Amino acid sequence: MKQFQIFILFFIFSAASYAADKYYNASLYLNDGSIKSGLATYVSTGNGEYILFKSNEKSNVEKIESININKLVYNSGEESYEYEYLKVYKGWKQVKIKGPIWLEVVDKGIATLYLTITYVEGGVLPQDRTSVAFRDYYIMRKGESAAKLYATISTANNNQTFRAKAPLYFADYPELAEKIKNKEYTWKDLEEVVKIYNNWAKEQ
Repeated sequence: MKQFQIFILFFIFSAASYAADKYYNASLYLNDGSIKSGLATYVSTGNGEYILFKSNEKSNVEKIESININKLVYNSGEESYEYEYLKVYKGWKQVKIKGPIWLEVVDKGIATLYLTITYVEGGVLPQDRTSVAFRDYYIMRKGESAAKLYATISTANNNQTFRAKAPLYFADYPELAEKIKNKEYTWKDLEEVVKIYNNWAKEQ
């Protein structure tokens, strides 16, 4: 699973949540086809209506609206992390649409898997503070209006959302949907299931 890498990425970029002038190596692929490479502020998944960008440490800062960015790629050594600014269906019923919001790309394909992470802190005194991560996975095919909820991973009942939503999304592949309903695949296999679906879809 890529979750461990994502967890490390959070700590690499955690300061960005508290300081708007923290910059990281990044490439912005704009909707007009141009590419800006240099330094950009980090957008935690789900947030950020604009990005602050500068070509180098000494250059002037540009404020670029997220709606004008096709994709955003942060480069950290040998690793790169890609984000897209997309609309998503909200709530359990997945009828109304909200956003767009920033989603991290987990796996690209005919159906692309995305992720947002929300951190909830508890406790009043510093020594009592705890942080719990809620990971919402979304999935979207090209041409669809918005990304749909695929799985929610927190601390308990992790398979509930995956078992309810994944079979609906993969209804065009009945055998796969049935295996999810029967728990042959669970939330622990969520990335593998997307790969299986995409390999099947390529042959259709």
